[in-house]
Amino acid sequence: MRRVGITFPLACAIAGLLFYSFALIAPLLEIKAYGRFAMAHIETGPLRLVSSGWQIIGALVFLVTLIIPGLKLGIITITLLGIETHFPRRPLKILFRWYTMLSPWAMIDVYLLGFLVAYTRLTGMFTVHIDTALYALIGLMMAMGATDAGLDQEIVWRRLHDTETSSRTVGLHALGCATCGLVNHAPENNRCRRCDAPLHPRKAESFARTWAFTIAAACLYIPANIYPFMNITNLAQTQSYTIMGGIAELVNAGLWPLALLVFFASITIPLLKLVGLAYMLISTQRGHSSFLQARTRTYRILDFIGRWSMIDIFMVSILVALVHFGQFANVTANIGAICFAAVVVLTIFAINAFDPRLMWDNYEEPAI
Repeated sequence: MRRVGITFPLACAIAGLLFYSFALIAPLLEIKAYGRFAMAHIETGPLRLVSSGWQIIGALVFLVTLIIPGLKLGIITITLLGIETHFPRRPLKILFRWYTMLSPWAMIDVYLLGFLVAYTRLTGMFTVHIDTALYALIGLMMAMGATDAGLDQEIVWRRLHDTETSSRTVGLHALGCATCGLVNHAPENNRCRRCDAPLHPRKAESFARTWAFTIAAACLYIPANIYPFMNITNLAQTQSYTIMGGIAELVNAGLWPLALLVFFASITIPLLKLVGLAYMLISTQRGHSSFLQARTRTYRILDFIGRWSMIDIFMVSILVALVHFGQFANVTANIGAICFAAVVVLTIFAINAFDPRLMWDNYEEPAI
């Protein structure tokens, strides 16, 4: 077994933890307006959202920008160090099972895009100074990306299960483990012999749960785009912005690339996910066996792009953290923000609830 499969991601994860620690203590951004000064750390935005009555949005931002990235880096660091130091394997297996589950929710890369949009809005109104935590977040994003790119999870699972065998028990079905990918020949509801995760031929109540999440997200998608997303007060004049209103403001300012980015992330991606999920559910339940490879690729694309819709939520978090000068200048979240955050989370849940193997249950071998 090549040790480089462990060494490189371990070094990247440790570097990521150092960047993460510095990002937590260093200031992120400073602004000056009307003779006043405001400074924000990465946790300032979600805490201010919570204190102003938007607890759900604040808790969501706090989790995906502070808690989960730290947990993800801590899990991979402890696991890889445990492999190198011959730590007992069972607790490491239990810990490493969470790595893949938490990965989509560690949204530092998306947060930085939200920061870019917020920074663009702020520079049009105030004097803005970028502080050191931003550079730490960029380093953290690069370290986490390098860790994911350099990590071969198959190598990790093999190192965690040195006594793995490939024996086959006659008469038992082959069940693929959704956690580590190992094919087990075992009865249903047994546990994977490598990672000890429960084995299921298909996700339980996949259709019902996916439909429930998809319909709930579709119902909230309309108010998310109709109701105001945030309120901006400037010199005692308050203006409410919807998602499209914010995009129009970027266009009017000549920031076409950012406007297209926000339009794609906040309007197009959620709509594509809803339409794509509905299509996969209907075609699978009706037993269609056509375009299975294309539908599988569609599922993977929807799974990948869903998290990028959080850009607007992060933008609001940063603006709320910094712009709080009373009647002179103030930014507050509005009902559209919580509806939109719910759409993003529900569509991610829907993708996770759908079992793409159900599509292939309708596959028929071509006649020879």
